[in-house]
Amino acid sequence: MYFGKRGAIGDHKPGVVNDLSKPQNIVMFFCVESKTELDEVRKLVRSVRTKSEKVKAYVFSHEQERIDVITSKSIIYFDLNDFTLFGKKKDYLQEAFEKENFELMISFLNQPDPFCYKLASQVKAGFKVGPEHPGLTGIYDLTLDFDIGKKGYQEFYDYTRHYLSVLNIKTR
Repeated sequence: MYFGKRGAIGDHKPGVVNDLSKPQNIVMFFCVESKTELDEVRKLVRSVRTKSEKVKAYVFSHEQERIDVITSKSIIYFDLNDFTLFGKKKDYLQEAFEKENFELMISFLNQPDPFCYKLASQVKAGFKVGPEHPGLTGIYDLTLDFDIGKKGYQEFYDYTRHYLSVLNIKTR
């Protein structure tokens, strides 16, 4: 995926959001390496959906083959087969990225992977939150000092939602 890692990671420009303590639609972005991580994503998506929030999860894997079968319409899973040789998204994946505009994106990128950051920067969202990584803060509006690898996805989600409600961020 040499060509996919090339090029600049786009800085995020904040969009219009209502009240980030109660977002209308959320997208979560993940780069997973195993079925265990994918199962954690599924569990988190189910948890968030029970709170009657509109949620989508974009899940990328660096693998050539699917890690597991995805049955949830809330999870958009893609891997290296969904990209051209030059690292461009194939048409159906590009359409999925362009089709929806979310109020809030929560990124769960724990490792500084340039290709994953580039993909996360291309998700359309009014406000983006993610864990802090030196030199890669331009794609987020808010970064949080949190080690997802040690504490897990659910804890990072809860931590993020707590801070968004405390900060009381509203625009318009």
